[in-house]
Amino acid sequence: MILTKKKYGIPDMIILPFKVSPFYSAVFAVQRIVSGLMPTFTIFATAKFINTATAILNKEAELRDIYVPIALLAGIMLYWVVIGVLMEFVGCRANIVFRKKLRPEMAEKRARLEYRHIENQDTADLINRVCPVIDTTVKDMYMRILDIAENLIYAAGIIIALFTQVWWVALLLAALGVPILIIATKAGERSYEADREMSKIDRRTWYLSDVLKSREAVEERSVYGYSDRLNGQFAEKYEYARKFRLKVSAKNFVKQKMGGIITTMLSTVVMFAMLPPVIQGKIDIGMFIGMMGGVFSLSGKLSWGVNWIIEDLARKKEYLRDLTEFMKLDEHEDANALPDRSVDFRKIEFRNVSFRYPGTEKLILDNISFVIESGKHYAFVGVNGAGKTTVTKLITGLYSNYEGEILVDGRPLRSMSQAEIKGLSSVVYQDFAKYYISMCDNIALGCLNQEYDRADIENAAELAGLSDTIARLPDGLDTPLGKIQEKGLDISGGEWQRVAMARSIVSSAPLRILDEPTASLDPVSESMVYRKFEQISKGKTTIFISHRLGSTRLADVIYVIADGRIAESGSHEELMEKNGIYAEMFRAQAEWYKTEEAGGHLHETEWPQMDDTEVAVNA
Repeated sequence: MILTKKKYGIPDMIILPFKVSPFYSAVFAVQRIVSGLMPTFTIFATAKFINTATAILNKEAELRDIYVPIALLAGIMLYWVVIGVLMEFVGCRANIVFRKKLRPEMAEKRARLEYRHIENQDTADLINRVCPVIDTTVKDMYMRILDIAENLIYAAGIIIALFTQVWWVALLLAALGVPILIIATKAGERSYEADREMSKIDRRTWYLSDVLKSREAVEERSVYGYSDRLNGQFAEKYEYARKFRLKVSAKNFVKQKMGGIITTMLSTVVMFAMLPPVIQGKIDIGMFIGMMGGVFSLSGKLSWGVNWIIEDLARKKEYLRDLTEFMKLDEHEDANALPDRSVDFRKIEFRNVSFRYPGTEKLILDNISFVIESGKHYAFVGVNGAGKTTVTKLITGLYSNYEGEILVDGRPLRSMSQAEIKGLSSVVYQDFAKYYISMCDNIALGCLNQEYDRADIENAAELAGLSDTIARLPDGLDTPLGKIQEKGLDISGGEWQRVAMARSIVSSAPLRILDEPTASLDPVSESMVYRKFEQISKGKTTIFISHRLGSTRLADVIYVIADGRIAESGSHEELMEKNGIYAEMFRAQAEWYKTEEAGGHLHETEWPQMDDTEVAVNA
């Protein structure tokens, strides 16, 4: 395990890369040390070459004496040519290793997070800053450390060489480098703080960009013509973020420019300070030229190169703070465990359960109590926001921060392992997932950790009403769905819902939950699907959530939720006799149907579509 729950700091800029890949980290370190020493070697090689060439011109040396200096300079030039190509290749290989080791760990951490963090806006921004760039950031921060090491070796070599010639100039050069480093560090902190502030804006602009470009929204973009308006919102948010970052960058640029002017003036001082010893013969001309080349090169690095390195390193330090906060987020240790398909139950009981979404004050469930018995079919009905979907989220273990108890055969749900909770139920949500893989694999996702064969997949597809769809696909069950893969075909929204239901059918979980899964089906098809689902779920327990109250007739028990509590319960007939909330909802809904006999068929002219999404506003 490379990433752990701890406080990350500057030492981890070196520790983490060596945990990921000791070999590549060592290769990078050796290369940077050698590269840091090369400028000092170049000074002495240049001095040797110039002095030897001058001696030859003055008849004070022979021609063969210059062969070694030339070879040294040629070797240095060859090093820079070869090392660039070689390290580019090594860098590409290292990128693959860092990606393969860090991204899966980050994905596993995200999978283990408690669900409340996923729906929290602040945590979402934190995840957005940390997760997508973990591999590149860990590698880059190590490279920045090596950049500093290389430049320190470079500067130390120049200063030591200069100290042997004009000691006070060497000390002055070293002293003036300190404020430049401080300015660069502050600039980096400001830049990352700007990125942190703008991450919220970035997330919104990325969303708008996705809506404007995605395939899923193309029909509504064309029908409603909202592209221009969204383009305007995108441009407004993008420009705000761009100008904010530009303002920070401009301030940093001015300060760094002042540092560049200081180092240029310092280089000129060094040059004039070395002229008297040269004239006096204390420093030979070759050393003077070599030293000045090194000093002016160092000046350039202090002006811009080191400034950028320190600034970026300061940004990486701030990233480590975010990484520390991210790794501290509460998680389920066994969240990645596969469902335990041996789980069964006789009774699930909600006993005085109260729940509010994190960061909100409103109770969605208020001291609610009810029982789910094995082998029966249940329906939950109520107005939007009544708490129907919240009940399913608690049963499936997405939230555990509720008051009261949820008992499975007398055992608190919170004491069960994640494997047991996952094995307890299969769920078909209204906003089900679409996987752009083959239809067979789409359905098989519901039973990957249990014994199954292709016949089970085919049976589930048939029961979900997909037989005609499969017959129409060129490769049947093996046809890729969506437009991502070659020869992939898209299917209708109703057919996607049937695929999601087939996933639930093929699962061996004892409890099946259908949370408004048939919203894209017409009422007749919905009724057929529910009846089939009832037939294949005999011996199992089902929970239906639907606004089309006709489907609730199939339930043995209907729970009506109002104000976070069970307001009514009973069968359809019993609740109609009570003439309460359920009866009023059923009759009101029935008025939307206007039918007429035409060719022996009933035609539905109107039907209200409602959504059962619980809205949790996160502070």
